[in-house]
Amino acid sequence: MTLYGVDLSNNNWGGQPAAAIVSALNEIISEGFTWIEHKVSEGNYYRDPYWPTVWQWAQQTGNLVVGYHYVTTDDPAQQAQTYLANDPSNGAAPCMLDFEANSGDITNFWAVWNAFVAAGVNMRLSHIPHWYWQQIGSPDLSGVVGLVSSAYYEEGNYASTEYADAGGDNGQGWTGYGGATPVIWQFTDAALVAGMSVDANAFRGSVDDLRSLLGIGGLFMALTDAEQQELLQKVREVWDQLRGPGGQGWPQLGQNAQGQNLTPVDALASVKNSIEGKQ
Repeated sequence: MTLYGVDLSNNNWGGQPAAAIVSALNEIISEGFTWIEHKVSEGNYYRDPYWPTVWQWAQQTGNLVVGYHYVTTDDPAQQAQTYLANDPSNGAAPCMLDFEANSGDITNFWAVWNAFVAAGVNMRLSHIPHWYWQQIGSPDLSGVVGLVSSAYYEEGNYASTEYADAGGDNGQGWTGYGGATPVIWQFTDAALVAGMSVDANAFRGSVDDLRSLLGIGGLFMALTDAEQQELLQKVREVWDQLRGPGGQGWPQLGQNAQGQNLTPVDALASVKNSIEGKQ
C-alpha cells in the first residue's frame, strides 16, 4: 500500500487569514491524501502563522499532521524554543527537521536535533535531500531517524500520476544513501492538489504503519505521558467509587439478598424502591 501526503508552508497560502485555510485542508484529505506536513518555524527568527490553525484542525478532525522546522546555523537551543513558541501541541506533534540549503553541515544537524530532543519535542523525521547530502560531503546518515528523501521527476500533474511516472514504489527516491534508507519520498515540488501546486510525498505502508512511524497512538495522541497517567488515576478513582474496593461493592451500604455488598447505584435503587413502596 502507498499513502500520499503534502508538504505546506505559509508560501502556499498567499497571505490569507489563517482561519480561511481550513476548507483547503479538508479538500486535501477528501482528494485522498493521508497526512499533511506543515512548517512551524525557521531558524531562531520565524514562526509560521498557519501552523496553529493546522494543528487545531487536526485535533478536531483526527487527521494526521507533521510540523517541521527549517534548520539554519543559528543557536540550536534558540531554534528549538522558536519552534515550541509557535506550537500549540507543546512539542507533542510529530516533528521533522528540514535540513537543506543553508542548514550547515551534519554536525549542525545533530546539534539542532539534540536541542529539539532536549526540549521535549516529538522528533520523528529528517528531511535531508540527496543533493544536499552530497553538497555537505556525503556524511554518514546511519543514525538519522526517519530519513525523508527528495527526488523530482515531473511537475504539474496529479500526485498519484507523478508518483507512478517517477517509478512508483521502485522509483529512485527509495534508494538509500549515507547508510540510511528513506521512509518517505518527496517525489515532486509541483503536484496539483486542492487547486494548488504543492510538494507531495509517498509512504510505503498502511495508516497504522505511518502512525507508528510518527509516534501517534490514536485517541490519546494529544496527551502527554503525565496527562495519560493522571487520566488513568482518575478513571480508577471513579471505578472505586462506583463499584467499591476491588469491584466488590461497599459494605457500609448494606447487602442484597445474595449477601453481596451494594454499590452506590444498588443503594440508590433500593432507596427508590423503598420510597415507591410506601406511596
